[in-house]
Amino acid sequence: MMKRMTMRGGASQMRGDRGLGEGGVAALMYRVVLLLLSWLRLMQRKWRIASMLSALVLAGVMVFSTALYAVVPAPKNFVLIRGGEFTMGSQESEVGRDAAKALYKQFGIDYSETQHQVRLSNFYISKYAVTVSEFRSFVEATGYRTDAEKGGYSYIVTDGQVKKGEGVNWRHGVSGSVRPESEANHPVVHVSWNDAVAYGEWMSKKSGKTYRLPTEAEREYACRAGTTTPFNTGNNLTTEQANYDGNYPYNNNPKGVYRQNTVPVNSFSPNAWGLYTMHGNVAEWCSDWFGGRYYDECKASGTVTNPAGPATGSYRVLRGGLWYSYAIYFRSAYRDHDTPGNRGYDVGFRLVFVP
Repeated sequence: MMKRMTMRGGASQMRGDRGLGEGGVAALMYRVVLLLLSWLRLMQRKWRIASMLSALVLAGVMVFSTALYAVVPAPKNFVLIRGGEFTMGSQESEVGRDAAKALYKQFGIDYSETQHQVRLSNFYISKYAVTVSEFRSFVEATGYRTDAEKGGYSYIVTDGQVKKGEGVNWRHGVSGSVRPESEANHPVVHVSWNDAVAYGEWMSKKSGKTYRLPTEAEREYACRAGTTTPFNTGNNLTTEQANYDGNYPYNNNPKGVYRQNTVPVNSFSPNAWGLYTMHGNVAEWCSDWFGGRYYDECKASGTVTNPAGPATGSYRVLRGGLWYSYAIYFRSAYRDHDTPGNRGYDVGFRLVFVP
């Protein structure tokens, strides 16, 4: 892996007590929708109003879906993201887009950030990346062994160089040293996509609800928080707003600091939707297979609803940028990737909750 090369493929409780009201209210709403549908079917036979029925059925389903999210409280540290339509990808003139395309070209990948319309349903997403402390609870509860532990190594950074760290795993920091307790609130690193999925499955099993990785579309939508600029902070991202190598600022802006490590997950101000470190600190796993030209396929299909990525692939999507990298690779539209079993000093994850 080259220094600061973000294309990592080249290198290779939670719910609080819901209370008795939630289930009862949801069940009541469900019965109301069923009664409405039954009445509409009767009216269809009587007045032959098929088109009206279809429209009202859809409206009923939407009302029920919205009501369900209204009565199910968010788990601790999760935020409800209201669904909607947005423009995914970047403008051709966006600074950094051509550099990303050139980087991928070195590895024979035809890369695209083609803008296209995406429609998403409501979802909850964690305010923060999963921490060292939270991942420790998972391991202690299950005895789970990460890919780094099974493989005997992970990638680290020492003296400014990326190296293979023998015996390094989730307990260690970016340079391969064991994390001190003072870094328990830092994002866990040295975790693979497989490890992130296993963590979500554990959360799901113990809660009876579904926890999963976000899709690439959900991750960008949540990161943007309604913005259309390169960053959710506007046309620039400073090191007072995110953790990256400040020697390489965006679009020739003034240089900043280089912390040479991760920072706590609640560092800096959150974006407009209350989410922290959506730019920088660590890149974060998404559920999708990576497809270099997938956005072009989406654009050709018109507005796509809840896209989940290509059906197959060799790499999984990473989003968000990392503490060791340049600001141009922190843009909301930038797409990174790695193999599902790979891990290193620069990658973590956050989860989505599905009621």
